[in-house]
Amino acid sequence: MPGDSLLPTATERETQSIPGVGAPSRWQTLRHYVSAAVLPMVVTRFMLVLVGIITVDYILPLINPNQPIYPDPSIRHLHIMLYLMWQHFDSGFYISIASGGYWAAPTLKGMSNWAFFPLYPLLMFIFAFVIGTSHAGAYSIAGLLVSFMATLVAGIYLFRITKLEYSEQVANRAVWLLAVFPMSFYLTAIYPESLALALSITCLYYARRRAWWRAGICGGLAAITHPQGVLLIAPVGYELWQTLAEQVAPLEQAKNWQASIKKWCHSRFVAVWRAFRRWQTWAALAALCLIPLGLGLFCLYGYIKVHTFTPFALTEQNGWGRHFINPLQLIQQMIQHPRPASPYDWNFYGLNLVMLFFGLFMLIPIFKRLPFAYGLYTLLNVLLPVTAGETNSVARFTLGLFPIYMALALWCSRGTWVRQERRYSLLLVVFSLLLPLFMAMFTLGIYSLS
Repeated sequence: MPGDSLLPTATERETQSIPGVGAPSRWQTLRHYVSAAVLPMVVTRFMLVLVGIITVDYILPLINPNQPIYPDPSIRHLHIMLYLMWQHFDSGFYISIASGGYWAAPTLKGMSNWAFFPLYPLLMFIFAFVIGTSHAGAYSIAGLLVSFMATLVAGIYLFRITKLEYSEQVANRAVWLLAVFPMSFYLTAIYPESLALALSITCLYYARRRAWWRAGICGGLAAITHPQGVLLIAPVGYELWQTLAEQVAPLEQAKNWQASIKKWCHSRFVAVWRAFRRWQTWAALAALCLIPLGLGLFCLYGYIKVHTFTPFALTEQNGWGRHFINPLQLIQQMIQHPRPASPYDWNFYGLNLVMLFFGLFMLIPIFKRLPFAYGLYTLLNVLLPVTAGETNSVARFTLGLFPIYMALALWCSRGTWVRQERRYSLLLVVFSLLLPLFMAMFTLGIYSLS
């Protein structure tokens, strides 16, 4: 594509030929992706379905139907159970958008479906149209299909991007760690998490390959899938900046650290301007602008429909009481004022706090071991959710921090073989114990898992 040739494409290990054999055929490549990236996702999804069925058949009957948390009684029928177990909490808002569009302007004073971004329900609408909207569960089934397909794409591109940076072993382990991550049941739920994750990974994958238009398109789609999607402009912009600087003024080894800093500043802030003399640079910048353009289109649609450019922010404030706050101040409040455990509390205080500090801690190995763009992506996506004045759903948002799986897989691939296997087995066991527990809670519709 135009602008994709600012620098030669990064050499990918995944496209290297096997010595003495030649380049793999498309069929061999497909089988390789199926076994390394698709199989982990399919196996874990199948196991989660079994957990959901067991939960409905053996745990749900023990619950008092007169208390607030009780799923739809029709979930007891197997053919309905297979999609209703994935339909909880915000799923109803996405189904409402897919089936009837966004609501009228007066709803912005409360909990409106304008808080939810449009690409995921748009795909649901398309799939439901193919299925047949007369079917009672057409939109639910469509949501499951979109989520499942996006989950497979996320697994494939996590494998590709990790293999691009490291090795096939690290890539395979990263995919398995994503597949069994304690919150990974949300990848299959009627939620946009898998779609946002798939688009974010593909965006950074193509940015690392200097394919700017592909990165821009994926980033723009991510920006109309999830509020965090627009943040991709920062890591992709950083990659473009570094590429331009290396092209016009490659860094050379200096005699001392003062000279190194001087050369770096000259390359990154002075010489880089020479790159703007060529049309390829402007084409790459145009591709980068596709990311905020995605959000801009949603804002324009909001103005046309309800006369405000930010209907999502307005309903978040009016309906959910979310407002901007210093994230450090919120973290301090969380530590000083712990909340008692309760299945009726929409904020799973203990889990969200642990996941928040887990994400913050993982910034250390990510910035240390991975290219800077991944650290920038993780940092912004860790901080943005806690600027809303509450920690609801922090655990779910942690699922989208894909550099965590890369860093953990890299940690499991260092040292002696025995040490590698111990680390990897430990993570798999811990994650695999928590995942079915949280899946059972989600199937029952326990508020704190929202």
